[in-house]
Amino acid sequence: MEDATAPAKESEPGSCDDDGSGRLLWLVILASGALVGALSVAFHLGLDAALGARERLTAWLHPMGPSGFLLLAAVCAAAVGGAVWLTDRFARQAAGSGIQHVEGVERGLLAVWPLSVLWVKFVAGVIGIGGGLLLGREGPTVQMGASLAEHLGSRLRLPLVSRRTLLVVGAGAGLTGAFNAPLAGTLFVVEEVCAPLRPPIYLGTLAAALVADLCVRRVLGQVAELDVPGGVAPSLGSLVPVLLLGALGGASGSLFNAGLLRALALADAWRRRRPGFVLGIVLGAVLAIVAWFVPDLPGGGVEFAARALDGGVSPRAALWLLPLAFALTLGSYAVGAPGGIFAPLLVIGALLGLLFHAGCLAIIPAWSAPMPVLAIAGMGALFAGIVRSPLTGAVLLVEMSGSYSLVLPLVAASLAAYAVAESLGIPPVYESLLERELERRSSGR
Repeated sequence: MEDATAPAKESEPGSCDDDGSGRLLWLVILASGALVGALSVAFHLGLDAALGARERLTAWLHPMGPSGFLLLAAVCAAAVGGAVWLTDRFARQAAGSGIQHVEGVERGLLAVWPLSVLWVKFVAGVIGIGGGLLLGREGPTVQMGASLAEHLGSRLRLPLVSRRTLLVVGAGAGLTGAFNAPLAGTLFVVEEVCAPLRPPIYLGTLAAALVADLCVRRVLGQVAELDVPGGVAPSLGSLVPVLLLGALGGASGSLFNAGLLRALALADAWRRRRPGFVLGIVLGAVLAIVAWFVPDLPGGGVEFAARALDGGVSPRAALWLLPLAFALTLGSYAVGAPGGIFAPLLVIGALLGLLFHAGCLAIIPAWSAPMPVLAIAGMGALFAGIVRSPLTGAVLLVEMSGSYSLVLPLVAASLAAYAVAESLGIPPVYESLLERELERRSSGR
């Protein structure tokens, strides 16, 4: 159900609510980190189980030929259509990433969503991404984490400012829980959510992120999700191609943002004439075709990005996988099921870097940086071009790769991408999504 209530009024500056540094708040921050960590583990395991089941089903059906494909198409169509139906029926605010909702509440533009968003985000996210949607787990964990922390503060009758602090703290812990990245989770609430730079926020987020990270590592292990082969160390001379790749990533990110808004407009037009879950069924059948030929592409995306880093994708294959992943991500987000775009853009960025490396080898072989360096730089560049948070993206990828040697190329590529994307004048993705949400609410849709 939609929450039609108006945003709660913020406390006046200087009031007792504005302190937010009481002992109870800090205890709730630590408890929130543990809850968000446990939720992140459960969501991660649920997605792994769903994606593994689909890949095993695909392998089992392959020998059956056309009849096997039709059965796979029926399963994927039912999963994606079911995820969209669940979202439309019970919590429309659970659709997509949810990060824009966190930003809207933090800025006082939106009311806090109902608690039903939490279970819909979890269940529909597992079903939809497991069914093949090229979406990430980080958007759901950010919104679910923010929801858990804020509602915990509400149940304990903490003042409004403390609950808003918990909202952003839970969001940062949620990003940490998705990628084992506590520093990026803390930077995220400052750079992207633009939360006030107060100790309960940045220190509280860091504390909650560390607790969440401990929970995730305790259960899922400490292996880097994007392990860079051989621990490659880029030379200073490689910064020239890295900067050019960054500029390309900034342009590609702007194209992605414009394409996403267009895809969402097309999906809205569809919904005005037909039920949204029918579009989910159609997209699920299309994703089944992709899963039949490239089983590990549909889904969360991080594993496929890691495969590209390991050299498991050829430049020839990347030529058609790049536009395919680009289009599938736009369609998956626009269909209206829960899921984030951070993980899919890792796939697109890795393929972009892989192709750029192949182009460098063909034109000036001695000029190129190692392929894994350019693949990681492509991820950072695309992140900066789409989200417009270059520092968060660079730190996130350093933490995910576990490679300090990548700091320089990641920062260089991210800044170049940011400069190009800003010069093109297309707004950051979450700013556009928040504006779209505000327009939708003002028009009563």
